[in-house]
Amino acid sequence: MEISKNYKRIAILRGGISDECKISQLTADQVYKTLQNKFSLQIIEVTKNCKKLLEDIDKSKPDVIFNCLHGYFGEDGQIQSIMNYLEIPYTHSGVLTSSLCMNKILSKKFFISLGVACPENIDFSLSHKIKIQKPIIIKPICGGSSNGLYKINNGEELNSFFQKNKERLNFFMIEEYVEGREITVGILENKVCGIMEIKFKNEIYDFKNKYVDVAEHILNPNLPNSIIDELKDISLKIHKNLNCNCISRLDFRYSEEDKKLFLLEVNTQPGLTKNSLLPEMAYHQGVSFYELCNILISNSQCENFFFSQ
Repeated sequence: MEISKNYKRIAILRGGISDECKISQLTADQVYKTLQNKFSLQIIEVTKNCKKLLEDIDKSKPDVIFNCLHGYFGEDGQIQSIMNYLEIPYTHSGVLTSSLCMNKILSKKFFISLGVACPENIDFSLSHKIKIQKPIIIKPICGGSSNGLYKINNGEELNSFFQKNKERLNFFMIEEYVEGREITVGILENKVCGIMEIKFKNEIYDFKNKYVDVAEHILNPNLPNSIIDELKDISLKIHKNLNCNCISRLDFRYSEEDKKLFLLEVNTQPGLTKNSLLPEMAYHQGVSFYELCNILISNSQCENFFFSQ
């Protein structure tokens, strides 16, 4: 497979300033290794020095930017805004889509407006006043790779969390814990490329399960046909209505007891490492990692909201 657009010089954004910096490095290294013999590549290390970032981009004069950043600044609309301003095409989704999907409270409101079920939110201001009768989940409002994800089982654990994080409680959200199976759906070229169940040893699918003691990945899991159809329908509807560009991954919980799906979140920049889910799905569809990178580059875009004078 060859790139349909005449892109020869590719700048790969690596690192970043979020707590997902190491995952970004793994993604960027994998992309570089895969494309190095086919294109003129430039690795751009992203740090807090924005002036240097702009200088590095200007020096590399890329035809397209392969965005391998994860988390804050990398997939929340900020770096996308810079690339729009520079008028350089880039991979993955644009500003509004990225920022909305990164914010779990706002994106959940969007999901619900489309009639998609999600775990129920719990008002943070009231949470310390109520008795916990069943487990709850606490997670960052804006974050990824399941960093900072906590399952709270009782009032003592909740009080302990409040004490340890009292200076930054406004960065977290609380929602009900849904007992069930962890299911993820991959979208590539705006079509479903796979459904996968994730089985892990711990109670929650956290950073350790993703990148250290890697969980078991089960492609095409044994699910009722009606649930498989619903997974596909919901995923495509959310992907389309959020205006995701080419690729996304949607995470669900399936309650076998209630026979019901709950959408947890949408990832506009799924990991592209050797342990990542979407590349594994694509591979089983006959799409190599090289072809996957080509697809993302071919679908790169630059949002230009200004009309020429």
